Amino acid sequence: MLKEHSSLVRRLAIGIDAGLMSAAFLLAFRARFQHWPTASEELAAYGWTALVFTTICIFILYQAGLYTKLRYLSFREVAGRLAGAFAGTTLVTAAILFLSHATGYSRLLFFGFVFFALVLVGASRLGTKYVLEKIRARGHNYRAVLLVGQGDERNRLENLFQPGNPYGIKIAGTVDIENEDPETFARRLTGGIIDEVYFALPREREQPKLIDPLLEQAQTAGKTCRILLGIEEKHGRRCRFTRLAGRPMVVLQPAGIDPDQLALKRLIDVTGALVGLFLNLILFPAIALAIKLDSPGPIFFRQTRIGRNGRRFALYKYRSMYRDAESSKPDLIARNEIDGAAFKLSNDPRITRTGRFLRRTSLDELPQFWNVLTGEMSLVGTRPPTPDEVKQYGLKHYRRLAIKPGITGLWQVSGRNRITSFDEIVKLDTRYIEQWSLGLDFRILLQTLAAAWSGR
Repeated sequence: MLKEHSSLVRRLAIGIDAGLMSAAFLLAFRARFQHWPTASEELAAYGWTALVFTTICIFILYQAGLYTKLRYLSFREVAGRLAGAFAGTTLVTAAILFLSHATGYSRLLFFGFVFFALVLVGASRLGTKYVLEKIRARGHNYRAVLLVGQGDERNRLENLFQPGNPYGIKIAGTVDIENEDPETFARRLTGGIIDEVYFALPREREQPKLIDPLLEQAQTAGKTCRILLGIEEKHGRRCRFTRLAGRPMVVLQPAGIDPDQLALKRLIDVTGALVGLFLNLILFPAIALAIKLDSPGPIFFRQTRIGRNGRRFALYKYRSMYRDAESSKPDLIARNEIDGAAFKLSNDPRITRTGRFLRRTSLDELPQFWNVLTGEMSLVGTRPPTPDEVKQYGLKHYRRLAIKPGITGLWQVSGRNRITSFDEIVKLDTRYIEQWSLGLDFRILLQTLAAAWSGR
């Protein structure tokens, strides 16, 4: 019955969001053309993009847990996931518009639709959460919980679930697991209203012989059980649940990206790579001619880089240096402007005149869209190091290799020309890994485009 109810509520929420996005399209159309769409031709010409956007956005919102997990998410988390979902959907839909050559489509209409949709859906979702939290804080729509455990872990839950908490949790009783016999525990389970049982033990006391007997009784009594792991919060943010040979297993990932989010990130990467390769195809004749006229040597520069978890791959760029420039790098090491396992030289004598222009405009990076399309890189990630750089890494530096490297990243849009410490680069890369979201990727991409356009 509970599952049926949950499924019904979920379908209702999806239907409401679809309706709000339809209303957003009508508002955007009215604002752009000063009249409501009256002909089927107008709806066919402009409405298909709203349909594509709505379908993708609802899918991403579902994967982000915004139709199933609102009770345990904070307002900040809900707002962040909403922003990320809309940012990712906007990027994918804009790429579809570009690839479909929809030249007659109004960009003002599209971005107006996105704005109205974000406002309406965001207000609906955050407003619903606000109302539900107020209702729960007054003692309605609550879940009666029995806390089983010992020490700080159980005390932390007791403090979290004080009267008036926004989670809708009411403590029905507490149990000291070491002093509880099975008969007494059974009476607690059946002597009053108990919806769920929380098990919380200090890390040193997490033993199956303590939990299993009471867990078996709670399951026999038909109670939902939740087991809190005795691990630090900074690790818990990146954990997910899975199974191995039928046994439960908790996975702690270096980056807080689950497989569904990785799939969405990959979809955005492929879409962006196709757009980038299309631009590369248009500009290739001019760039290739400029490189050839400026200095002898190949058009493309190929270099071995280190990717996710140590995988080697061939990175491609347009050649911006004189031929055999790598052989002269040892002579320039003493002039390195970065303190640590990376190399940067502002006035590198190996760069050609054409190369300086290509680097200033970031056009030398265009061939890397092929690396993105093949899955070796991502649009946004960490800077791909060379094997020589990785040889100088300490243990903490290897965290940069936990995800795919990117064409751009937090380091690149945070003033890369002013950063002279490799540890600062690692700190920015680590922050990106730990705080990843589709919204963060979208913001970095926008900052990258702005920086490339201005020549920064």
